[in-house]
Parts: sequence; structure tokens; C-alpha cells
Amino acid sequence: MKGVMRFGKKWKLSPRYVGPYKILKIVGKVAYELKLLAELAELAAVHLVFHISLLKNCVGDRASIVPWESVVVKDSLT
Repeated sequence: MKGVMRFGKKWKLSPRYVGPYKILKIVGKVAYELKLLAELAELAAVHLVFHISLLKNCVGDRASIVPWESVVVKDSLT
């Protein structure tokens, strides 16, 4: 997908969506302001307001969602 930032990974292994994030307010008819993580909000390339076509509804059991901040991946898997 052209012009899409993939959060450090490339090609097939990169997540298409990140989140879930809370909606802070509706800006106009088709834009929403999201509460992003501090690390993402500080990046110059990431805005807080997104068009509704870029968002996806989070459905499912909230208990099964693992916050990605708590996931630890070792640099060397050997």
C-alpha cells in the first residue's frame, strides 16, 4: 500500500492496523481524534485526527486483547 507507514516492519509481517485506541472527539462529519500512545503522538509523521475510512471497529472480547506495550520480544531468538 503506497504511502502507508508500517511501524518498523516491512511487507507481509507488518500489522495492517494498530490499536485499539479510544476516540476522544469527532472532528467534522468524517474525522475522529484518537488517543494515541505517547510514542506515536510524538512522531511528526503521525497525526491525532484520522479519516473514518482509515479506522476499523474493534469487535470481539476485550479480555482477549493483549496490550502491545506488555509484549517483550528478545533481539536474539536463538
